[in-house]
Amino acid sequence: MDKKTLDEIYGYLTGVFSDCDDFMQRRIKSQGTEVFICFFKGITQRDYISEKIIKPMLEDIKALHDFSGNFETILQSVTLKFPQDSEAICEALLRGEVLIVIEKVSENKMYTVLANAQFTVGRSITEPTSDVTVKGPKAGFIEDSETNMAILRKYIKNPGLKYKSINIGSETGTKITLAYIDGRADSKVLEDIKNRIENSSATTIVDSGNIEMLIDTRKYPIFPIMGSSEKVDKVASKLISGRVGILVDGSPFILTAPYVFAESLQSSEDYYRSPYYATFIRFLRFFALLAALYLPALLVTVITSHNELIPEKMYKTIEEMRADMPFSLFWEVIIVLMIFEMLREVGIRMPRSVGDAIGIVGSLILGDAAVQAGIASPVVIIAVAMSAVCAFIVPVYMYTTVLIRIFFLVLAYKLGFYGIILGSLALLFLLCKTESFGAPYMSPIAPFDKVGMQDFLLALPKKTLGRKEKL
Repeated sequence: MDKKTLDEIYGYLTGVFSDCDDFMQRRIKSQGTEVFICFFKGITQRDYISEKIIKPMLEDIKALHDFSGNFETILQSVTLKFPQDSEAICEALLRGEVLIVIEKVSENKMYTVLANAQFTVGRSITEPTSDVTVKGPKAGFIEDSETNMAILRKYIKNPGLKYKSINIGSETGTKITLAYIDGRADSKVLEDIKNRIENSSATTIVDSGNIEMLIDTRKYPIFPIMGSSEKVDKVASKLISGRVGILVDGSPFILTAPYVFAESLQSSEDYYRSPYYATFIRFLRFFALLAALYLPALLVTVITSHNELIPEKMYKTIEEMRADMPFSLFWEVIIVLMIFEMLREVGIRMPRSVGDAIGIVGSLILGDAAVQAGIASPVVIIAVAMSAVCAFIVPVYMYTTVLIRIFFLVLAYKLGFYGIILGSLALLFLLCKTESFGAPYMSPIAPFDKVGMQDFLLALPKKTLGRKEKL
């Protein structure tokens, strides 16, 4: 310890935590022995401190007078640890531990220990709102990492499940926990993630999204290279398949790495129902993703440059609808896209009870008003709405598809079908070039893995459930 006397520790802590009304302290003096106890209320169990720490010392004064460094003889706390310096004491107090300092004035000796008395403030375990399933477990993670670790233990009763904790953030001192199953997770991936977290120069970490951004070293992070989920069964399945989980204290979203494109088409519910229906749904998700990316661009290029590809009667109907439009088809689509994005953003940012109503009513009123005012034609509104709705079926790419959709739209306007083909090749090149902690992003397609394809668009849970994936 860098502080040699009780008064030095007392002066240091009261100085560091001055003007902190939640910093509680107590000093006890008795016949040449002085005791100093301090903790933060709200994050510690005060009843526990009173019953297991203070009360035993007051009831057995003789043991306190004869104390020679063995804290187990006077304390009833479950866990005790000895701090190395004053900074370690500050960090422990802020985590919810209680400091006990005993000084034998006559012998000029001081003994210091930290006892765990943490009290978790937070919500109970509930069903996650971001990943809802009809059939299957409903448990979701919460904001306390220790509770999340315990929930995972309930799902994975395996001594191979390991946890490694790191504290980062010079201002927040956030606890980051790496979860993995020994023998299944790639040790190189684990070490890479650990090194990236430790080498990050973050001052503030308040959510797992901060970690996702900090350890992504790519120059152009277009596609996510880490999964994120609130569902316990989903994260447990990922750990069993060989992924590494990242738990951030204060965030209910658990990150998993490596992450590949195929995971975006999968759902935990696929493994709880008929494999035929699950396979159908996966194909539906894939085609919905294509519709979200290509539908507006295809509409523009077909109507303006290649109208021979659609029935003549349909083309005439569309032209009649657009007869009095003041804008070209391209700008008409752009305007409707921007209106939809604004409505979606309003629906997300407003309180849930208000946001849902605004999103529905706003879409209906503005859509109808745009048609009546001659700003947009019904076919454009249908195409844009279909494209936007399809993006929600693959939530992980919900925001990425907005940018790629506009990119394809501009290429289609300038170059027609050649532009769409050029954009598609560029997209495939980026996808194939991307890696997630050494794992090919397009696995099992590129490089092709016959066994891995059983869990891509096909759903064969009898063959794939619990299998360690080859990444």
